[in-house]
Amino acid sequence: MALSIRRLAAPFGAEILGADLHQPPTGVLIDAVSAAVAEQAVVVLRDQLITDEEQVRFSRAFGPLELPPHMGLRGSLRRRVAPELFDVSNLDENGDFLPLESLRLASNRANEEFHTDSSFNALPTKWSLLSARLLPPFGANTEFVDTRMVYDSLPQELRMAVQNAVAEHYFWKTRGRAGYTMITEEMRRAMPSVLHPVVRVIPESGRTALYIGNHATHIAGWPRADGERLLQQLNDFATQQRFIYSHEWRTGDFVIWDNRCTIHRATKYDVLKYKRDLRRTTINEYGPEMSSTDALGIAP
Repeated sequence: MALSIRRLAAPFGAEILGADLHQPPTGVLIDAVSAAVAEQAVVVLRDQLITDEEQVRFSRAFGPLELPPHMGLRGSLRRRVAPELFDVSNLDENGDFLPLESLRLASNRANEEFHTDSSFNALPTKWSLLSARLLPPFGANTEFVDTRMVYDSLPQELRMAVQNAVAEHYFWKTRGRAGYTMITEEMRRAMPSVLHPVVRVIPESGRTALYIGNHATHIAGWPRADGERLLQQLNDFATQQRFIYSHEWRTGDFVIWDNRCTIHRATKYDVLKYKRDLRRTTINEYGPEMSSTDALGIAP
């Protein structure tokens, strides 16, 4: 089947038809996906019930993987997915529901705030690629915002305010707000805060985007309250309904988005009643294939 691309019935986003990720990606598919993401920021491939190995193979065609960090947790992390993948599920290694006190369940709750993946890393994160293996019968959408579109629509006063602003991003901010309280100093050292400019130009499109979301804590060099207020204004403006694409998941969906120019959030579902198995690969713009904790030289 020949590849075709069609716009989604949304402010942005595209669907690619005719792809088969069971096969090694061809140059034609790689070019089509790259062009579609550059233009539309979010791209959907339907009916891709793939394996972890197939997901890793496809993802590596677009850049080096960002590997999951150990986050300063003691002992080995028991995994139910391939080591290159982030487990975005409510399931433990036996396929049972996660306990309420688990860090992964807290991370899932944190993901219900608008954010961009891995903005708390110094590594140059590029895309996320998310595979839907098992879904609840309803709900649990993912909502996306194209922050290039948001930047283009900013009031002049806000646009001027953000031009040279640099924000701190911190992993434990959203986890703490999600109710996870067992954060040790070792865990804080493994996932330290980092600084990123609020405004950046995306190389592939040449368009200007906001790099925001709820991992951002404040603006460096500003009075704390002023920086928090600016970030809240930006997040409130960006998450107006006119900027949102809400993805209704189907089993086998494979969704790709550019973290440099989008924010997203998961919507709620009953995590103790319905199983949800999504698996994410994340790629970096450049550099060696490693985790953020490896990059910091922190042993597991």
